Amino acid sequence: MHEFHLHATPLPAQEIIDLLERGSAEFDAYLGREVYAQTDPAYLAAQKKRLLETVRHHLAHVGNKPTYLLRAPGRLNAFLEYLDMCDGDHMSTTIDGDIPVAVSPRTDDLLNVSNINPLFPPQQLCITDVFADFANASWEAHARELEDNWDHRSLVYPYYGREQGDWLNYVLSPYMRVLWDQPDLPVTGADITFGPATVPFRAGTSSSSAVVVLSFLTMYLMNREHLPTWTVTDVCRLLGEAEWYVGTHGGANDQMTILLNPVNSVSYNRHSQAELGSTALPFLRGVHVVLANSLWEVNKSAGGNQSFNMRKGWMQLGDDLMQLVIADVTTAIAQGAHHGDDWLRTRVQQTFGFTVERPLPLLEGDPGLWERIAANYHRFGSLHEDILDVPNAAVEELIMLLPVKITPLEAAGILGKDVHYIERHYTKPRRSIGGYHIRTTARFFYKQNIIGRALEHLFLEAESRVTSGEITTDSPEYDAYRRTVGVHVDNLQDALTFDFRVSVPQLDLLLSIAKRGPGYLGGKLTGAGKGGCVSLLVREEYSKAMCEYLDREYYGKAERFETYRQVLIDDMRFSSPGSKEYESARERMQILNDALANIADQRRVVTFSRGACALNFTLTPETVPSL
Repeated sequence: MHEFHLHATPLPAQEIIDLLERGSAEFDAYLGREVYAQTDPAYLAAQKKRLLETVRHHLAHVGNKPTYLLRAPGRLNAFLEYLDMCDGDHMSTTIDGDIPVAVSPRTDDLLNVSNINPLFPPQQLCITDVFADFANASWEAHARELEDNWDHRSLVYPYYGREQGDWLNYVLSPYMRVLWDQPDLPVTGADITFGPATVPFRAGTSSSSAVVVLSFLTMYLMNREHLPTWTVTDVCRLLGEAEWYVGTHGGANDQMTILLNPVNSVSYNRHSQAELGSTALPFLRGVHVVLANSLWEVNKSAGGNQSFNMRKGWMQLGDDLMQLVIADVTTAIAQGAHHGDDWLRTRVQQTFGFTVERPLPLLEGDPGLWERIAANYHRFGSLHEDILDVPNAAVEELIMLLPVKITPLEAAGILGKDVHYIERHYTKPRRSIGGYHIRTTARFFYKQNIIGRALEHLFLEAESRVTSGEITTDSPEYDAYRRTVGVHVDNLQDALTFDFRVSVPQLDLLLSIAKRGPGYLGGKLTGAGKGGCVSLLVREEYSKAMCEYLDREYYGKAERFETYRQVLIDDMRFSSPGSKEYESARERMQILNDALANIADQRRVVTFSRGACALNFTLTPETVPSL
């Protein structure tokens, strides 16, 4: 278990500007090979231009202070989704699109934040005051049902006293999480300047989590002498929990990947293990990933968070029901009440009222399976034979014991709680869906686990056979790996669409068009869904042609965006000018128009960059955080 360290030396802002302007072949090689995984001179020149703009803005904003230049990439869930939220193993990577930040220490507890993007006006915040408002919000009304801990308080009082969707909530979140455990910490603030970002904005590549990671690194650099000794595992879990402050109760995978992913790698993060681990996997050769923005924005300030949290409610309630079923069945076996035809289906129906539509020969006929399930099941991320130590056919039967859908009233009766508690604890479902979708949620995570392990095997086997000289990347055998991985990625999208219901028609439209494009192998949405980007696996020699095809067949046809425009028009029509809803819709309409005026920026081939880091201007050996 490695201790977390970030080794970086600040330089005066003007000195960083001089170094970037002067440039060197050595520094370009560092950026190209160790940071962006992209060595094209024109590309590197564009990155240095962004870095220069960041530091110049910082110099103008705060003066020639000692400065760190940090950057954090976007996260790409090109392969799996959501597993970290239920302690499953999650596979993702980081893209070369990133957010640069210049930071300097202060002597007080203020965050003085500016952003080159005019959508985000500069602000100055007192960290201590914001935390006091959050921590001192009355808990009396909730004390009977909920322990006053970080999980519950961030659920009941997210961003307390601040506007929902304010981007600085992400900047504040690591400070709030650390102060919750150490309220007397003498925290020091920082001057922070966010530069031009190349991570797609509100588009499913976790630009928000990149901000959380950057804020944590800033806090660490400014306060390291006062902070506790953390392991890398501690930091990953802390970052995941920190983001709960903004109102989304997610897992830690986005932050973990953004912090730790090695250059040119795919991270398989082992959230199912008691001791968090990560495996760096080689990606297939001859395959490019084209990241394409659907332009349907995930609007977290107007319902996006509720949709996200509702699905977490499906997971949490499903886990609680699964624990009850396992406990009841193992008790029945211990009491000898496990004999006769259909005894298991009958017991579950009589005890819980759940309808089981088909026979369960493995789980009814082998009580020893239940002993292993009871010992190994934790949450929905456990649904795989490698973890439960039972055949996957038995896992499929286990999933059948859960209800397809359950209403808050039905759940309250089973759990012995009132309906108000159920709707608050698991998030109130929208009237249109009528309840919590439990069985398909369990099946979704089971499918994700199956495909994740298959992909891991394919990546490692393909690389091993090429490295040993058994096959070449031009051989039919190697191309079979490419095609098989593409099929798996398409199957992931099917599960996201039909089991977890997080795709939307705009994403489906973009994917259906891409499937007919040159070199297509597979594709899926990336991120939480409900809008944003898709990642397309494309044969390397066709990736440029795929981008041009999307320009013509998707972005270049105005009718593709009629539905979204009408949604935004209706949002403005049925809200008051100047209201949050009106301004949000107006802003999204402007973003859509700007995007369609700059089509080439909406799709591109991405490389798998290094995780977050402080840029090294001295080019001395660095210690990179790892598990």
